[in-house]
Amino acid sequence: MRRKTGRILFVCVGVMAVALVGCRDGSGGSSDIVAPGPDIQADTPDTPDQTVGTDDTWEEDTFAPAPLPFAPAGPHEVPDPMAPGPFPTGVRTFDLFDESRPCDRRGTGRWLRVDIWYPATQDARDGEEAVIDVVVESEGIITGAKRDVIVEADIPLIPTGAYRDAPLETTHGPYPVVLFSHGANGIRWQSVFYTVHLASHGYIVISADHDYNTLWDVLLDGFQGDSLAESLLYRPDDMMFLLDTLEAWRDDPDSFLHAAVNVARVAASGHSLGGVTSTAVACLDPRLDAVVLHSPQIMAGQLFGRCLNEPFPVPSMTMGGTMDDTLQYCGQYCDYKHQIHGEQPKYLFELLDGGHFTFSDVCLLDLVHVARELEMGSDAEHILTDGCGELNVPFDIAHAAINHYATAFLNLHLRDSEGSRALLVESDRSPFHVVNFFEGDVPDFWGEGGCDECSIF
Repeated sequence: MRRKTGRILFVCVGVMAVALVGCRDGSGGSSDIVAPGPDIQADTPDTPDQTVGTDDTWEEDTFAPAPLPFAPAGPHEVPDPMAPGPFPTGVRTFDLFDESRPCDRRGTGRWLRVDIWYPATQDARDGEEAVIDVVVESEGIITGAKRDVIVEADIPLIPTGAYRDAPLETTHGPYPVVLFSHGANGIRWQSVFYTVHLASHGYIVISADHDYNTLWDVLLDGFQGDSLAESLLYRPDDMMFLLDTLEAWRDDPDSFLHAAVNVARVAASGHSLGGVTSTAVACLDPRLDAVVLHSPQIMAGQLFGRCLNEPFPVPSMTMGGTMDDTLQYCGQYCDYKHQIHGEQPKYLFELLDGGHFTFSDVCLLDLVHVARELEMGSDAEHILTDGCGELNVPFDIAHAAINHYATAFLNLHLRDSEGSRALLVESDRSPFHVVNFFEGDVPDFWGEGGCDECSIF
């Protein structure tokens, strides 16, 4: 193929090898599910608490849902994967506790604050759009003088395109599942451009804050390198616990997701360390059917998932930016090149001039200002601008291309939309002019020294 060009950094980074001692029970994700606590009404603090797993606002027999503007992806349907899907997106927030993991430092089991994005009824569009308010979200977590900095930082509200606690659309389910894992020191809603978009196309997307490795932890304590390895001890079990929870809610008549979840069609997706997590879960849990990885370290994930020298078990799409200065792109590219896939398809999405955080909504936030106020140092400021600079591809163009290829890939593998395969090709029209797209094998890395100069497994 003809390679498009951009301002590419030819710097390689080694893949992190970690000695991992887990709290896993060896059950492959069969952790006990503990009844979660009340809904968190972050966007509507005056709304009365509801019982988690129930829906007090919708009864199946009270009205006929409005017809969809067009059909979602299916065996005979190929919707535009870059445009919003036929469903409005609802969002709900829960607190979950996995008491089967007493090794959590709180001593009370593993706490997971979770967002679920899902297909909502058409009349949800008449409601008020949910926004993310960092000040409200951090309440009770960031305290003292640092809380004052957050409050005074004038961080803008993050629009989401979703509707808080909207009624679930039930007539077109059950819906495939996407488990999303945020990056190191990220947050469950770090990529709503992506998670909300997938839900609009007929997916139930669930993401948890990986406790002790979140945005709040880095704001409180700065960047702690040893937290990465420690977080990997918990993250795959977090993801498998979320899938266990959805499976239980599917069978629970009192759950708002009763009979709405297709646990036979499941993908994992994640950014950075979340990509490592998603790779590991695909190796560890046979319930997964596909992965979409944003700025990942593939081999580290396979090492942790104990399938490093085996064919990767599911179809995969790897997405990386050529100006990534946090996990330099040559390592991602060469990991992909050397990954064994056997008969499973694999795709590489190469974003020209994309940085590490181009694959998130970080560029919408003025976190650099917060980092300066908290005296987190120049390293923090540098990291937070990786992908948000003047030399990077505009994030709105990047997000459109990311959503196109990821949604087409998932529609093919989770919704049986065979016609979507024809969309997984390179194109020169906007916004695809910023993408080099590959299926299967790729040539050696074009930078000086090729893949021999990259530290890979």
